[in-house]
Amino acid sequence: MGSSRKVLAFDAGGGSVRTLQIEYTGERLYLKQQSRIVNGTVSAGGNLYWNILGIYKELIENLQRVSGTEREVASCGIDTMGNSFSFLDKSGNLIENPYCSRDKRTARYRSYVEGIISPKELYFRNGIQQHRMNVMYQLASLVGERPYLFDYAGRLLFLPDILAYYLTGELQTEYTTASISQLYSHELNGWDFKLINMLGIPERLFSSIVEPGTVLGSITPELCSHYGIKPMKLINVGTHDTASAIAAIPEPKGKPMYISSGTWSIIGTETDEPVINEKAHAMNCSNEGGVDGRIRLLKNVMGLWIFNEVQRRFAIEGRHYTYDEMNALADSSVPFRSFIDPDDEMFYEPADMPEMIRRYCRSTSQPVPETDGELVRTVLESLAFKYRYVMGELSALTGTEHDRINIVGGGAKNSLLCEFTANCCRKPVIAGPTEAAALGNGVEQLIALGEISDLSEARNIIKMSFPPVVYMPRETGRWDDGYGRFLEITGLAPVNA
Repeated sequence: MGSSRKVLAFDAGGGSVRTLQIEYTGERLYLKQQSRIVNGTVSAGGNLYWNILGIYKELIENLQRVSGTEREVASCGIDTMGNSFSFLDKSGNLIENPYCSRDKRTARYRSYVEGIISPKELYFRNGIQQHRMNVMYQLASLVGERPYLFDYAGRLLFLPDILAYYLTGELQTEYTTASISQLYSHELNGWDFKLINMLGIPERLFSSIVEPGTVLGSITPELCSHYGIKPMKLINVGTHDTASAIAAIPEPKGKPMYISSGTWSIIGTETDEPVINEKAHAMNCSNEGGVDGRIRLLKNVMGLWIFNEVQRRFAIEGRHYTYDEMNALADSSVPFRSFIDPDDEMFYEPADMPEMIRRYCRSTSQPVPETDGELVRTVLESLAFKYRYVMGELSALTGTEHDRINIVGGGAKNSLLCEFTANCCRKPVIAGPTEAAALGNGVEQLIALGEISDLSEARNIIKMSFPPVVYMPRETGRWDDGYGRFLEITGLAPVNA
């Protein structure tokens, strides 16, 4: 093992695009942030897109920086938000910008797919949470409304595939990203072409699937020459950002209960095999591919998307709050006044989120939040209650009661939400690392390069390098009472083991 090794982690999330240089000295990891830019959807013509060329430009500029100042960087890894894709035409040109999975085009396509295959049969084929954001429903919408695209399309590429293709010319899809599409079969260890044919999607669009930890290729000589980039390996990490974030949980042993907290709150645990049965179907849990041969058994909760949309609306109205200022407003507001179900369909698409919250409260005969603090407190308390509900489902499904909760990702910096979660769930919250996806990306590269032996060692190194913050539960009786009201108001049935 060398005395020091550096890798580059490119992490394109729904809220920001981050590039971090990660150095491993043989004992500890050190992070150096090279850049961070705001990311978000682009609304055009009534649709929501990702600015893929802007993201690619940010990647190239960071590779140039490394080539000029940090020539000892050994490799690069890319992870991005999931469930977004586009097509190359038969000459290898991008046909259109990738749509955001929140785009309205999928709104009516769950019922369309149910006319082809029953929800239960679909779940038993792939074990994925049935949600309108999934790639399968997006493709079904194209079959129904824009079938002519398939005449021109030569290959389907997911967001990280597009970036990797532009760097290396390679056409492959990494396992963790493929597994969340609802078109992957754990039983077949590959694409479910029978399902793909049932939906009228051409088989030829799909690339071969490669495992995380493999070297995808190297940056092409043409690109290196054009941009002044040094030749560098591109390593397939868990290209779905949540897969890389979960790799960075500072729990070297066991199967932790976690919340990957960002735009989405992904609540889950790890299993050795997919859990696909009647109970998992009834709970609508996902079995997503993880690194190191693990399965991420989880559910998606709407997450800080609602918080961010409230903040965005406040800014439109001239009130520009930081996260800390919003939390202070919430902390000084009356507790347990009003609740929402964060996963109600009305909160899914961009909207006047404060008005959506008020509308939900009116429809459920609750006090209507009027002040900014009341609105923010309603969101944060409701998220904590929904976390408790989903954790109850996962514990009932696995038969395991976890004694603590790991929160990783940007939401680990939201101290009030971490406090609420510890209080509500009656468990200590272990918060951090905040740059989990980039860290997971980096340690996966270091494992592939032979610098770290395996994921357990990597998690131990992360724990030593970035000690987490611990939140202990308080006032749990009041939160128990509030949880009972939350279940009553939202209509969620109590979870039975």
